[in-house]
Amino acid sequence: MAIKICLDAGHYGKYNQSPVVPEYYESDMNWKLHRKLKAALENCGFTVVTTRACKDKDLPLFDRGMAAKGCDLLLSMHSNAASTEPVDYITILHQVNDSRTDIDNIGASLAEQLAPVITEVMGVTQKTPRVDGVLSSTDRDGDGIKNDNHYGILHGARMAETPALIIEHSFHTNRRAAKWLLEECNLDKLAKAEAQVIAAFFGCDKKIEKKPPEQPVRYRAQVGAYTLENNAKNMVTKLQRAGFEGCILKEDAYHKVLSGGFYEKADAATHVTLLKSKGFSAFVKAVN
Repeated sequence: MAIKICLDAGHYGKYNQSPVVPEYYESDMNWKLHRKLKAALENCGFTVVTTRACKDKDLPLFDRGMAAKGCDLLLSMHSNAASTEPVDYITILHQVNDSRTDIDNIGASLAEQLAPVITEVMGVTQKTPRVDGVLSSTDRDGDGIKNDNHYGILHGARMAETPALIIEHSFHTNRRAAKWLLEECNLDKLAKAEAQVIAAFFGCDKKIEKKPPEQPVRYRAQVGAYTLENNAKNMVTKLQRAGFEGCILKEDAYHKVLSGGFYEKADAATHVTLLKSKGFSAFVKAVN
C-alpha cells in the first residue's frame, strides 16, 4: 500500500514579515518549501496531497488538519519568531494524548530523526533542536474550542487519525536564518533532505533524483565581474560574511560572482534589492 502524505503551508497571503529582513515573509517561504517537498516526495514514490490549492486562500486550522484524513502523515511548514534576534534553532512539535499512542510514537520518532538533519542543512547557530509533544486536545483559552491557536492543525489531524508535525525552520526574527530561507537553492536543499529522511523512515529506499526545474532558466543576482579570480573570491567572502551565498561563474575572460538561485525572475529581483540594501551592487542575471 502506497504511503500518502499531506503537506500544509502555514499561513496564507503575505503573513509574518521578518522584522530584520523585510523581504522575507513566512507565508511565502512556507508555500515554496511545501511545493518543493511535494515534488521531492512524489519523486520518491509517495502520494502527496496539500491542505490548500491556493496560496492566498485561508482555511481554519482544524479543517487543514482534517484534510489529512486517510493519510499516513501530515507536515505543516513554518518559521518561528522570537523577541530577540540571536535565537536560531529548529523546533518540531508532534502530538501527544492519553490514547492512540501509535500516532504519538510515529510523530515523535520522525521528529527526532528530522530535527538534526534540518539543523545541519540550515546551519543554525544553536545546534540543539527542540522536539516537543503538544497535547492536541487542550482547550487552551477556555472558550470550548480545542487548540484554536496554531496547534489546532495537530488536533484536526488527530481527529483524522493521522500523525502530524509542525516544523519550525528556525526563526525569521534571526537575520541569518531569514536570509538563508530567502534563497531558492537553499529551499531545494531543505526539501531534498527532509524527503530523504521521510523516505528512510517509511522504508522507501528509492534514490531521490534531482528533478530539472520546471523552467529552463535559473535567475541569479550578479554582484561583480573580475578578470582576476582572487578578486572574485574576495567578493564571495564579503557576501558570506554578510550572510549571503556566493559562487563564481567563469564566462569568457571574467570571473562573475553570483548570489542566490531562483526559478522566478521576481524572486531574483527581490534578492537583488536585499543585496543593494546591504551595500552591494547587483542586478538580475539569467543563467542557462
